[in-house]
Amino acid sequence: MTFEIPRIEDEFTPWLNILVEHGFKNKPFILGETFSSSWLARKEWVLPDGQPNKEYLKQAYGNSLVPILMNGSDYKSTTLTEFLENMGDPKVYLKDWHFQNQFGTSVYKLHPFFSRDFVNCEKWTTEKSKNPFGDDYRFVYIGAAESWTKFHADVVSSYSWSANICGRKKWFMMPPGNEHFFKCNFSESGFVEDIRDFPNLFEQAEVVTFIQEPGEIVFVPSNWYHQVHNLADTISINHNWMNSTNLHIVHKFLNQRKHDVKHELRDCLDSFQKNEFDEKVEELLFIDARLNISKFLQLCELVKESRSKSQHEYLCKVHSSDIWQCMLSPDCYSSISSICSCSTSFCSKCSSFIEQLEFSTVSHYLGESCRNHNVPIEYLQMFTEDQLSKLYDCATTSERLPNEFADGEKDFKKLIQYGEYFKACQSSYSTDYIQKAADLNEEEKVQLKNIVTQKLVEASGKDDINWNVNIVIGNSHVAKSLRPIITIKMPTNEGETFEFDIDSFAQFRQQLASAVLAVNPQE
Repeated sequence: MTFEIPRIEDEFTPWLNILVEHGFKNKPFILGETFSSSWLARKEWVLPDGQPNKEYLKQAYGNSLVPILMNGSDYKSTTLTEFLENMGDPKVYLKDWHFQNQFGTSVYKLHPFFSRDFVNCEKWTTEKSKNPFGDDYRFVYIGAAESWTKFHADVVSSYSWSANICGRKKWFMMPPGNEHFFKCNFSESGFVEDIRDFPNLFEQAEVVTFIQEPGEIVFVPSNWYHQVHNLADTISINHNWMNSTNLHIVHKFLNQRKHDVKHELRDCLDSFQKNEFDEKVEELLFIDARLNISKFLQLCELVKESRSKSQHEYLCKVHSSDIWQCMLSPDCYSSISSICSCSTSFCSKCSSFIEQLEFSTVSHYLGESCRNHNVPIEYLQMFTEDQLSKLYDCATTSERLPNEFADGEKDFKKLIQYGEYFKACQSSYSTDYIQKAADLNEEEKVQLKNIVTQKLVEASGKDDINWNVNIVIGNSHVAKSLRPIITIKMPTNEGETFEFDIDSFAQFRQQLASAVLAVNPQE
């Protein structure tokens, strides 16, 4: 695996560059320790030798009730003082402590990239009755050496960032989609708990390993599965969050999970009125994912209202004011990066742009941009990866789809459309048909191309014919001939061998090509 997580050490790196290179592209990075060197937490929570300052923490926050994870599965509550006095067992981990709810955020300062946070950094964050998430997603973790978190992706396809106040962590991380190498049927999550037990899969899964040093901040993009180990007694501050750059990923996740919930409830459909059934689906989706479609749209309404009075001056040469489309268009990236060179704060130019981007993005989900551009509000993401894989298999063979596969007329139209693209790609052994499709948006193209690529790779490994072709000077019949002779050993049990001189082989190739084109003109 050649990919490495880039480290950003220069404090003057323009934050818009980070937005484009890592937010738009959903790629991880690490901020160097200089970005957190001025934090109060780095000064007050840490002893000169780098160990946690337990006495200070007990004095300042010791009576607080904190959640303790026991043996990786069971939570209990205790006081911070009691935890720190008994700290040392790696099976006891202080996790998901809502420290900021109690004591605020004065002990750290957000980098501009992290501050564009719809979950934790808006006026509705502290108003639980208005907060679509019901609570904030800001946490403090404290763990002894050798404590660790199981293999997982962050809640509801959110981003996360994790800052080491003290201690060192070892990370295992992989690009979205590669987690399937670690699927299993013997855990609640559906994945193995510790990928270190399967080092033989690391190269295929493109597992990236790295050490996070004290003071460094790791950005974990949406759907990057990871596993983290504390190499020393460690304190970290963490946020789970979302903003305009990953809303499309969150929305896709919610639609896939909604489809799963409806599928699970299909036997109960006759017991509900339609509106009751939809309400039940939303209720269960929220319990399962901690967010649902209605609350997602509620969030979009809150963001839209908040950004409605901001200046909307940025115009894209391609997308005009609908700059939500720029995030999926690499040709727009250089223009956005050149807006300003702000690094640790906002100027009027980048502040105006980011608020306009947020307004444009949430307006799209609320239907305004969708109607103007005839783009469906759900990005047409109605099928899971497993369903699309099944659809590919059925579209490219004579196998029939299960009757309960799709849900409604709209789904069947998409089934036919996607199936036709799958057949064309399989016949041409490429993804060109999807790439050139005018009736697919960028999200659909990415998802369908991933399925086709995976299937073509599987087919190449499984169905390759073991031809044995040799070109020699001379043959067994005319030993003195100097003309090239092609011998082909057939992949049969008998291993039949055919010989052609150069002229007859050329005729054979021409006849074979004509036969293939007669059967499949797309070749």
